Amino acid sequence: MKQRRDSFLILTACICIAVLSLPFAAAAEALPAENALCEPSVEPDATLSTGFVTEWCCVTFGTYPQTEVVPAPSEAVDIYAVQEGDFLVDPELFNQLTGASWTENETEIDGIRYLRMNRQDAVNSASDSMGHYRWGSEDEYHYFRYDPIRWRIIALEDHQALLMADKLMDCQPYHTEEGPVTWKSSTVRSWLNGLPGSENAAGIDYRGRGFLDKAFSDSERKAVLITKVVNSPNSAYHTDCGEDTEDPVFLLSNKEVFESDDAARHGFYAASGKDDPAKRFRSTMYAKCRGAWWSSVSGYMGNSFWFMRTNGYTPESITYICDFGYIYQRGTMAVCNDAGILPAIWISLDDANVETAGWVSSGDIERNAYLDISGRKEKSRLANPVVVADPDMPDGKRVTYSVVQFGSYPQTEIVGDAAEAAGRSIVDAERYAALEKAEWEADEWESGGCQYLRVKTPGDNTQIQRYRYFIREPILWRVLEIRDGTALLLADAALECEPFQREQKGVSWEDCTLRSWLNGYDAKMNISAVDFTDEKNNFLDMAFRPDEQDAIIENLVRNESNYYFDVDSGRDTQDKIFILAESELFIYDSSIIHGFNPWDAVMDRAKQFQPTDYALMKGAWHASGGQGDGNVFWITRTTGYTHSNVVYVDESGCMYNRGILVNCSDAAIIPALVLDLNSSVYKYAGTITIDSER
Repeated sequence: MKQRRDSFLILTACICIAVLSLPFAAAAEALPAENALCEPSVEPDATLSTGFVTEWCCVTFGTYPQTEVVPAPSEAVDIYAVQEGDFLVDPELFNQLTGASWTENETEIDGIRYLRMNRQDAVNSASDSMGHYRWGSEDEYHYFRYDPIRWRIIALEDHQALLMADKLMDCQPYHTEEGPVTWKSSTVRSWLNGLPGSENAAGIDYRGRGFLDKAFSDSERKAVLITKVVNSPNSAYHTDCGEDTEDPVFLLSNKEVFESDDAARHGFYAASGKDDPAKRFRSTMYAKCRGAWWSSVSGYMGNSFWFMRTNGYTPESITYICDFGYIYQRGTMAVCNDAGILPAIWISLDDANVETAGWVSSGDIERNAYLDISGRKEKSRLANPVVVADPDMPDGKRVTYSVVQFGSYPQTEIVGDAAEAAGRSIVDAERYAALEKAEWEADEWESGGCQYLRVKTPGDNTQIQRYRYFIREPILWRVLEIRDGTALLLADAALECEPFQREQKGVSWEDCTLRSWLNGYDAKMNISAVDFTDEKNNFLDMAFRPDEQDAIIENLVRNESNYYFDVDSGRDTQDKIFILAESELFIYDSSIIHGFNPWDAVMDRAKQFQPTDYALMKGAWHASGGQGDGNVFWITRTTGYTHSNVVYVDESGCMYNRGILVNCSDAAIIPALVLDLNSSVYKYAGTITIDSER
């Protein structure tokens, strides 16, 4: 098979060349003839969020299961997510299919191929989860017709074309097992290309049953070129993405859709911070039946999210494009099993029998109008955050918070050698030596009016047990809002690292392990039946003396549904300690009162937080270099797009309403509480002004 060259040549198949410049390409003067093949045409369009509209020339090549054959109208998918051609209502054909002879779940009737599948064949069959295919019985078969695959041409070179599927064709996890993975070792690469088990870390043999085998005939496979697939590191997190490969079928990378001249050439918005209509895709009915999620958000209804091949913030995560067309460089876990798959291939136009299939325009994809909050007046109350508009600041504002000291918690690490220092560690060889020689009681020690905590070093195989030492310090809290003699407080640093739920389960704030751990509840209060009443095993008792706990109001904690996805977040609760909700950070008036930018995609400096040394020791991830250097990402109590996810804020201060898995173990915790201002156990600690990157 001919191997595609890496260098890009000047297009000769059609004179429709755009002059490329970030963040988008200049416009061609006119579209080519209807039957001509052409690279994407890009023109200015102020009505779209990106400022331009892309037109793609399309072709059909190969076939794949897409249309479901049903005997009567189906309610398996929400009506807003159904596209023309998703269902074929044909009782006679359906009866033929139920009585047909099947070989490996495939058959042919009147020269047309069909595939059948039952619930066990689905990657994700969570029919009780919003935005997922609603299955019937376990053994009931569903029937799908093989239809021509429509592709968008995103590049042309020397009688070769780079094709990107026009819909998400299937649903697969990026990798079937937890743990570090790259494109080369992933199961999705092996599945796409029909590779043996030796090619993936899970050892699964996909020969004869991969996308390449199913989608193309023998002659068509000869026209699919083996491509050098370059796997550059994630530019935001510098995560290594493994070795380059040579593959016929591949997923697109960050650089190919986001951060390069190639991305602009392909018709995408090539800079950050935009919901790009050109990156929004819907899934076929077959992909939905296999498990692909769809959005219920107004303006994006029916859109799915799709994997790229670039690792996210860790080797266990993969970047993806959400239903809005926004790239999530942090990514989601590689084992996520309801993402759509968007195949890409290079083909030889001399060998492939392609048929033209019209045009696709990014301007035809509906977008949700931004909520107009102009004219809202911020409520001005004593000691509430003071927000001053400042056009010279990246997020257009400066925020000044009143600060109080209340409670204490281990925060700064004491080290004996500068080489061991990290975060805000104090290098003090003399004090470190005293800590090593001290007589500790239950891993606590007090000296000179200071209290210390020691933590065993994990994985130490030496005869002498090694410890790390942390000084207990007053907790600084921002005053977010004064309410009838009480104050809503938010910690000024990430104090801890604890998963929302200690194992992967569908869960809400009401029954998660984090709520119980923060408040010292017994086993009846969480879905995992873990007892946190031990005063050494919960935040409330570790951080506050009994008289301080008396000053904390047991507050009504409201749990509104996810704003975008309308997924409920469980019942309201009564708690002393909690974490903030989406509604307290975003869109609602309360977010403005609290000093936050009410948009989710804005890099809000008031939502950027740094960790304590203790939180880092507990496992909190923090950005290293670049934008948001040293900042954490932190979770809220609002459910994400499913009950297995929870909304979070990344290191730049952007909100991720889709969320991350509830058992994510390196997200930071920023506690909140309501304080009785009539108490005498807190101290005023001045103000802080958020006017630069933290």
